[in-house]
Amino acid sequence: MGDKTDGMAEAEVADYYNQTEDASDFDLDNPEPTTVRRNVTISVRFSDTEIAELRARAEVAGVKVTSFIRAAALEASQPVDRAQLDALARDLEERAHRMAQIVARGA
Repeated sequence: MGDKTDGMAEAEVADYYNQTEDASDFDLDNPEPTTVRRNVTISVRFSDTEIAELRARAEVAGVKVTSFIRAAALEASQPVDRAQLDALARDLEERAHRMAQIVARGA
């Protein structure tokens, strides 16, 4: 970032841009790809233990904690197709049974 936004937190930089629409401090030759404009913010409270766990999981996943939380929330809101899940479970059970038979024959 440039001189005007040096030392600002990410939220402060975003607020600065929202108020001024001054992009002169941004690296416009190498912009961050933006596919979705997210303009709604909600506030969620976590305990120290919960946020530490989320931060650790986000780090392992290689994403920001906000992206991790967003993805988890959206994934949790998708209904599970029980019929498809049952079919996959039956298929896995059949494959495990066949594998056990092959191993038993080789023993």
